[in-house]
Amino acid sequence: MDPFLVHIRCDTDGYTHAITEEEFASGRHEGRFHAVCGHVVLAAPMIEEPGRFDPVCREVLRGGDAEPAVPRQERRRLRWRSRR
Repeated sequence: MDPFLVHIRCDTDGYTHAITEEEFASGRHEGRFHAVCGHVVLAAPMIEEPGRFDPVCREVLRGGDAEPAVPRQERRRLRWRSRR
């Protein structure tokens, strides 16, 4: 049986990542989850629309390469600017 996956947008990199049901249950109170690609997902507010699906998660789900040895943690640029 295939695992049940939850797709959550990460606030740090802007990608939507695949999270297993077990990981979602264990991290739901903190809003911090480990994606199938190994990335630590900080859940974006649910008001935001989904971002692009993470290419590493897609590759893992397709059965390509295994988890990367060193998970990437990239920070995206801030979307807001301070008013002057």
